[in-house]
Amino acid sequence: MQDTFLGLLTLVIGVILCFGGHRLFRILMVLVGFAAGFVLGGTGVAAATKGHFLDGLTGWLAALLVGLILGGLAIPFYAAGVAVLGGVVAYLVTSGVMAYLGFGTGTLTQAAGIVAGAVAIVLIYLFRVHRLLVIAVTAMAGAGAILSGVLILLGKLAFDLPTATDPTSIIRTTPLWLLLTVVLFLAGVGAQWGLRSRSTDAPAPLARPVAPPPSQTSVSPTP
Repeated sequence: MQDTFLGLLTLVIGVILCFGGHRLFRILMVLVGFAAGFVLGGTGVAAATKGHFLDGLTGWLAALLVGLILGGLAIPFYAAGVAVLGGVVAYLVTSGVMAYLGFGTGTLTQAAGIVAGAVAIVLIYLFRVHRLLVIAVTAMAGAGAILSGVLILLGKLAFDLPTATDPTSIIRTTPLWLLLTVVLFLAGVGAQWGLRSRSTDAPAPLARPVAPPPSQTSVSPTP
């Protein structure tokens, strides 16, 4: 029953991200910033006082304050945040490809991932391709979540972190899953780009016609 619920929840979240993630991305960035600041503030107080996480009122106040600050900073620094996100994605993709090709997770793989991430951050920030990146990232994440939800519902992927194995082994053994992920990714990019184009090309509402001013008729003086 728990696996069914988690599988359906993962599937629904994946569909939302894959086919409409760019509309929710700003909200997601604020939530991620708040969550990161909440954890950072709480752990900072715990480390300073040598206590536990959120052990007292001071920990809660610091966690909420830092969370609100970082969540608020996600709005004015949206472009920089997206660029950093692109760098993280480039790092993960590059290191994953290196590991998939048999290079392992050693120094060479980590160096290649760091270089790819740094290059991606610079290129994204210079060429201002933030919207396209958001569409690609949300479509990729949504496609992965859809695949994970399907595998959980089919009993091929156990949602148990302590005993979990490498989930990519399932994709390696059955190329059909990788093909399904690629198809979902392309469909998500196409759907989100179509929604973006329609919202951009929507005609502006017609202005109400202004009535012409009443004509001034000249009255000739009577002789």
